[in-house]
Amino acid sequence: MYYPKSQIKTNLYTNGDEYILSTTKEIYKGNYYEISTGQKYTGKNPEDTPNILLNTNTTPKFPNEPSKVFANVILTQDDLSNGSYPLNPPIRTIPLFNPTLPTDQDIQNGQFNRYFCKKTNELKYLEIDKETYTKLQAKDLQIAWDLYEPASLLWVIKGTQENVSNTNKSSVFKIEQNQRWNGFSQYFKENYSKYYQSQDINDLYTSGGEFTTKNGQNYIGFYHIHNGITPMVGKTHINTPHDVLLPITQQLSSNNIVTSSNLPSSTIPTGGGSYSGGGSSMGGGGSY
Repeated sequence: MYYPKSQIKTNLYTNGDEYILSTTKEIYKGNYYEISTGQKYTGKNPEDTPNILLNTNTTPKFPNEPSKVFANVILTQDDLSNGSYPLNPPIRTIPLFNPTLPTDQDIQNGQFNRYFCKKTNELKYLEIDKETYTKLQAKDLQIAWDLYEPASLLWVIKGTQENVSNTNKSSVFKIEQNQRWNGFSQYFKENYSKYYQSQDINDLYTSGGEFTTKNGQNYIGFYHIHNGITPMVGKTHINTPHDVLLPITQQLSSNNIVTSSNLPSSTIPTGGGSYSGGGSSMGGGGSY
């Protein structure tokens, strides 16, 4: 197609960062000219052949610059025949690492959703945010949806730590199996209790009569209830070993409760008196 000289900028130059050849996708360095439509071609001017159409180079110039890929561009047979490739085809972002963190409401609910994706042709996994997951699911043209497979995972953060870990591990292995994401479980490095919210009740105090130690001694002092279930020595839970406390009321059984029926006849009081059985201090075991 002929263009008047007034519509051509000649003797332009690129150092190789700006454009690629539309035919081979190689980075182009050298002279080029530009016509009034904005299209650029190799050569100082139209007479300086071959005149190959140049496309904008979308490769990041810096390592931390978000990567972009070309979107799907549908070309007609005429386009392929005359070399009329789009000058600036649409570009799409690729997923970046951006994990979702539990909100206050999530913590109250005891669970929240985490989002992940896998490269379709590689066993590479990445944690992403909900927005990226939604775009991949919807095959949004702004993102490389055809290069990544998305998945969501309900992540439990409350309960006993053992149950939380086992539940999350089971969910991860289910995705690994159902979606054939081999090695997905290795991404978590066995940390299936990540974001775990302790249900400890701290800074409690007993003046006695509620608990004994494992040696049977009446316990007086600070204690906490681990995971909302187990009373233990100390104001708060720590990683080093510390004693579990035994509620006194849970230690009684039909074999050790003293009643008049299992006392020797010589010890049964007579008259109007009553036998206390020493049980008056046992009523506080259920206060926690």
